This record gives sequence, C-alpha cells and structure tokens, in this order.
Amino acid sequence: MEGKTIIPPRALKHGLSEEDIRCAWRNATAVRRRNFDIPCIYAAAGPDESGDLAEPLLAEQEDGGFIVYHAMRLPRKMARELDL
Repeated sequence: MEGKTIIPPRALKHGLSEEDIRCAWRNATAVRRRNFDIPCIYAAAGPDESGDLAEPLLAEQEDGGFIVYHAMRLPRKMARELDL
C-alpha cells in the first residue's frame, strides 16, 4: 500500500466519499490480488469513516501507487471472495 492513491470521480458513483475510500484502503482487513496481469488488480475490504465495511477495487500503477476504479459498501459476494 505504498505510493499515492488516486481516486477519480467515477469511483464515487456509489456514494462513498474520497475519505471513506482512503480510510477503507488504509485500514483494510482483507486484501486479495485478483489477477497476475499488468496492471495488478486488488480487491480490499476495510472500515470507512463511519465504521461500515467498504470495498475499493484498485489497480497498481508503475510508480507503486494505486488508482481506485470502483468503490462501494461491501457486498456479500465480495465478502465471500475475501473470506470475511
């Protein structure tokens, strides 16, 4: 989780704020690499600012940072994928 995390406006479409997403990523209780191609895609789950579990999906950048391309409240399907 090194480097800068970029959160474009499209990642906010499900109602989470940038700070909710940053908080969930920073405090992730589960992280799973979803592929072995480039860019590496990660699914994570962690508490947002209010303590609800959120699910950011991120792509690793060449500089070691990440770009969030999707974020929402943690759905059951992703909770199962992350063994939560």
